[in-house]
Amino acid sequence: MSHEVFICYDVDDEDAAEALYHILEENNISSWIKSREMEPDDPVDEITTAIENSDSFVFILSKNSKDTNYVITETDIAFSREIPIIILNIDDTRLKGNLEFILQNPNELNSFPDCKMQLETLVRKISNNRISYPKVDSKYLAAFEKRNPRRRHNVIKKYARIAVPVIIALLFIYFAVIIPTGQMTSDDGVFSMNITHVEVTPSGGDFKYVVYGESYNLPVDKEKYFMNIRFFDKDDTMVYEINSTADEFKSGIICTDYLKSDNVTHIGFRLTDLEDNELKSQDYVMNG
Repeated sequence: MSHEVFICYDVDDEDAAEALYHILEENNISSWIKSREMEPDDPVDEITTAIENSDSFVFILSKNSKDTNYVITETDIAFSREIPIIILNIDDTRLKGNLEFILQNPNELNSFPDCKMQLETLVRKISNNRISYPKVDSKYLAAFEKRNPRRRHNVIKKYARIAVPVIIALLFIYFAVIIPTGQMTSDDGVFSMNITHVEVTPSGGDFKYVVYGESYNLPVDKEKYFMNIRFFDKDDTMVYEINSTADEFKSGIICTDYLKSDNVTHIGFRLTDLEDNELKSQDYVMNG
């Protein structure tokens, strides 16, 4: 029996896998999950068959699963069968070893900092944007929230003293830039970011999109700020979406990902804090 999704996870993350199963179920996406489909004495061949009969493969990446042999084996099967693999990183664990080798160009999403929004993005990605308004019941979020690494951080940092030149510079920016343009301020003062240019190159049957940008006054605690990047075609239909925190902005690159076509005509960019207060919005029109 075919399924839209095979859910790969470590047994210690079964609560997160079950929560994801229910989220997909309430969005009418069929999924195969070991805890429901297999008994302890069932042959392991059933797992291979289930992977082969799935349209996509979601790997729940965590500190528990990164070194688990059967998880690595399942991922390798999906890779060898050319099943599209989506990584759902639930605790900010980095790929390494065998998994890093298998997944050289990972299609990765985080379940944080905004679990609900990130899981909505995952549902859209799995459904190829067939589901415009995913349902994510709050009762399923606890399994992801408790692993949210941002929870352990102090998201508000205040400084006792600020050097006089910095104060003068911020005042100048406020009166010369913020007031004329309507740019909002964050807890860290002025923080803005925008797309400068986009490179699109063919890559193994897909198209690699590298979105470059520039930032102003990038804060020390970049994990407090959220980037939403939406790709639209000429009919103004969203064909892809990426959500990440501002700490992913490195070397002048806002994001890098792979799309099936090069028909993107414009990109919507939005920068917010974790309370969804908008700091910057932009509609970047692609050249050519």
